[in-house]
Amino acid sequence: MRHIKNGALLSCLMLMSLAVQAQFPGAAGTQNSTAIHKDSTLFIAWSNQCTIERGWLNAANQSLGKASLGTAMSATGKPGENGILSLGDGGIAIVQFEQPIKNGPGADFAIFENSFSDFFLELAFVEVSSDSVSWVRFPATCNLSQDTQIGPFDEKSDPTKLNNLAGKYRAQYGTPFDLEELKDSMRLDMDSIVYVRIIDAVGSLNPSVGTKDKNGNWVNDPFPTPFPSSGFDLDAVGVIHQNVVGIKRPKRDLSFIVYPNPARQNTPINFKGIDEQTEILIYTTDGKLIAQGVKAKVQNLHLVIGLYTLLANGKTCKLSVVD
Repeated sequence: MRHIKNGALLSCLMLMSLAVQAQFPGAAGTQNSTAIHKDSTLFIAWSNQCTIERGWLNAANQSLGKASLGTAMSATGKPGENGILSLGDGGIAIVQFEQPIKNGPGADFAIFENSFSDFFLELAFVEVSSDSVSWVRFPATCNLSQDTQIGPFDEKSDPTKLNNLAGKYRAQYGTPFDLEELKDSMRLDMDSIVYVRIIDAVGSLNPSVGTKDKNGNWVNDPFPTPFPSSGFDLDAVGVIHQNVVGIKRPKRDLSFIVYPNPARQNTPINFKGIDEQTEILIYTTDGKLIAQGVKAKVQNLHLVIGLYTLLANGKTCKLSVVD
């Protein structure tokens, strides 16, 4: 009798362990999956603008250069319409929409990747912003192995161990995101989400290049993938709830202009509508402050190719730097 009880207890503990490990919805087509097909009538709009900051072919060997597949146009429109935008290791895409996203019942938008398999999943963090300056990240969870690296051709991912990471589902199925999870953030206007930022999660268990989830676990996905299509492959971002009344887009203040725009790298930039003593702050797309000072201090900065946000007098504007 004792053996029977011990066996039953062991079985119970094993089932509890499995339940803990498989705590999130499974692959597209499985029971309780949250995957949304690209043809779902839930979608009422798609991203129509994108800016890119490419990531590396291999974050551990940056001499290989950066990802190159696709263009900004590839991340607009419906999945399959304009190709794929590969971000590379740590790459960033910021998408915008004709009208802002708002917080409605259930999921508010979904992000599409192009995985050929339910178990070969390239992942990305997701952040949103109402003004392009303050960003809030969805709390991501990765409960995949912390000991064994998923290789570049391994199909060893498991959607039931992933949450709030874009790329959880295979091609043609979007990973949904619910703004309700971020409702306590004071940095967002929940009825006017103008920007969605997708940041490739470098899925390496190597502490020198890897990225972590909200719990301090390493995100583990196929690594390295030293190809032009490396990293997260963004196909589309679909809108489910949209603010079409009382739009609260950030207002463009014509008294604050930076020119030329786009500017060429390593050339001076100029400002209109800012006096000599106004403090100007310059941010990268990931929110990092790279310069701060009056006009004379910042206008001769050697900015590399990319997209920047400038803040002055409480107003913001964008600056593109090209080759």
